[in-house]
Amino acid sequence: MATAARHAHSAAPEPRRERDAREETPAYAFRAPRTRKRAAQRSRLMRTFVIFVGCLTVLAVGRVALSFAVVQKTLQTDAIVREERLISDKNDQLEEQIAQRGSPVRVRHIAETQLGLVDATHIAYPEALLPKSDAEVAATR
Repeated sequence: MATAARHAHSAAPEPRRERDAREETPAYAFRAPRTRKRAAQRSRLMRTFVIFVGCLTVLAVGRVALSFAVVQKTLQTDAIVREERLISDKNDQLEEQIAQRGSPVRVRHIAETQLGLVDATHIAYPEALLPKSDAEVAATR
């Protein structure tokens, strides 16, 4: 009989009693604030990660652009240095030509060959062209 009473007691519905407020709310209702907090933390972490990756990307693009600009400026500088050397060489050549053309030896050679220059020792001046003495100049006045 003891076993029958036990079976009967377990099969009978439990008497209705007043549940407290905590038992009435479902279990997931208490986990929701913690879950929301974790979700918010994950969202903040994800946002921070995306911002960090974005900043790194901007810095990487800036570095590549800066490197490209440096290479371009280096090429331009090399071209200007080459052009400066060419101009300097041409200036040296022109100065050499000026020095050659203005040399007294060359000027004398041109004067003798093209203009007929003769030394002063070979010329006989007529008396009319010779300079007069001071006494003759005073007498003619």
